[in-house]
Amino acid sequence: MMKDMVKKRAVYDRNEMAGSGSSILSAFLYGLNAFFAFHAYKGGSNPIAFTCLSSFFSMLIFMFLLLKKKTPILPKKGQTLWLVLDGMLGGFTTLFLFSAFERIATGIATVLHFTYPVYVAVAGIWVLKKKLTKGKGIALVLCLTGIIVTSDVSGTGSALGIAMALISGITYAGYILVMEKSDLQKTDYLWFSFYMVGIRGIGALLFGNITGRMVLSMTKTAWIMTVTHAVLTGVVANILFQCGMRYVGGATASLLSMFEPVTCVAVGIILLGETITPVKLFGCAMIMSGILVVAWEEHRKK
Repeated sequence: MMKDMVKKRAVYDRNEMAGSGSSILSAFLYGLNAFFAFHAYKGGSNPIAFTCLSSFFSMLIFMFLLLKKKTPILPKKGQTLWLVLDGMLGGFTTLFLFSAFERIATGIATVLHFTYPVYVAVAGIWVLKKKLTKGKGIALVLCLTGIIVTSDVSGTGSALGIAMALISGITYAGYILVMEKSDLQKTDYLWFSFYMVGIRGIGALLFGNITGRMVLSMTKTAWIMTVTHAVLTGVVANILFQCGMRYVGGATASLLSMFEPVTCVAVGIILLGETITPVKLFGCAMIMSGILVVAWEEHRKK
């Protein structure tokens, strides 16, 4: 009996390590979003084209994986409208965030985007009549103060970039709430991801054609960055995050995903040559602290 307990504990520890490692690696890959976008933009791309093309490349990979698994692709009755709504919210999130990358430091844009757990908590209080806990109250104060400290609106471009980054967090909060409300989170994650990137790609393509900003004439480097982004962040990071959720649970996986904005800030400073003042770093730290309070509170509940 003791040997069985030791074996079970060893398996649990291995699963815990695998889940934590998958979640952290996923967050690191997502943190490279800005790096790929930055170099794609330098080669003639833009947020709309980058979102569209990357999404379609990811969709093709997900389709291959679904066909290999022999998973039915067509949605069931009642799922189509929810898929379209959630796909549109995900598409708006990507477009707003990638557009913010053009206007403000990518690290700050990502940190501002990561205020979405606070919006989810606020929505739960207003819409679902949940109680405002002490932790969520502290998180709101920290995040709001951090946003004020971080937001330098001395220029029109930076003001618009800050607004876009914050809106991307709001739309992503909506994406999460719709996913929970519709039970889409219970579907096969490859199937769900296939539709999310597909709808996002179609939306970006339509918007790009309407605005005249859809471009295909890019340098070889821009194409390489777009395809690499599709593979590493669109597919690999997505699958790693799902593996992390399977082994350590959604709450812990979400907590470990805080490595993403940290990675993005580091990449922006080290690889992209961005400068972030100590005051803005302090504001980012306040926002991250508020997000961690919410994540830790949810983690303790689970």
